[in-house]
Amino acid sequence: MQVNGQQQGSAARWGPLFDARAEDWAHTWEGPHGWGQPVYAHVLESAEVGSGSRLLDCGCGAGRFARMAADRGARVAGLDAAAGLIEIARRRVPDGDFRVGDLESLPWSDGEFDLVAGLSAFQFADDKVRALTEARRVSRGPVAVVVPARLADSGIAAVFAPLAGLFPDGVLDGMRASGMFALSQPGRLEDVLTEAGLHVRRDDEIDSPAVFADADTAVRAFSAAGPMAAAIRHSGDAAMAAAVRAALLAFTAADGRITLPAWYRVILSGA
Repeated sequence: MQVNGQQQGSAARWGPLFDARAEDWAHTWEGPHGWGQPVYAHVLESAEVGSGSRLLDCGCGAGRFARMAADRGARVAGLDAAAGLIEIARRRVPDGDFRVGDLESLPWSDGEFDLVAGLSAFQFADDKVRALTEARRVSRGPVAVVVPARLADSGIAAVFAPLAGLFPDGVLDGMRASGMFALSQPGRLEDVLTEAGLHVRRDDEIDSPAVFADADTAVRAFSAAGPMAAAIRHSGDAAMAAAVRAALLAFTAADGRITLPAWYRVILSGA
């Protein structure tokens, strides 16, 4: 939300972290081989997004999902806490309506969209019930919620795990409550959806690995992930890069290509 024009809560915390290396994020995680392509396609197909559809992407990042929706004829809007990512989204989708803001206070009218989506986004809100209630408010159709699944098998989770020691004391506790895996615990997402007045209409698990051409590209990607900005400030680029490279070895092919297995739970919900 905003108070006197200033970002508050989770937006105030996450916006600067994801802004730190916005271009690197856009060209790795939201590049042609980053995460998300199968998930994005599944959401668009399941929600029957097409010509004339109005779609809002909450936590839109650099606009890759919005670009795919626009290519199907949708009129797209997006919101993100990171101004740098919003700038990139505007370049990718010049006709889109992209705004800097907070998931807990969406600057659109009731029932303005046919689909509201949060693709690995709603878990970053401090008040997840409020964020999903806002998504329900502005949607006249479904609300799509995507969160990481099968964490024990996830290559992305495996790379992040040994990086915990690079963060300053106390930071990780806050990120567990408001961060990438905060809605992945069994039953947690269902509870939050119910509190927000949303009911599960469809629940799928999508295999969506992240693929990087080499270790340098993968290190660049993990360095651009919002939480890592705090670790880099505390421990330095060199320590972070060394830890990421060591964790990537288990997922590196003979030609240097890196494939991180990952699965995502994709829920279409409605009031």
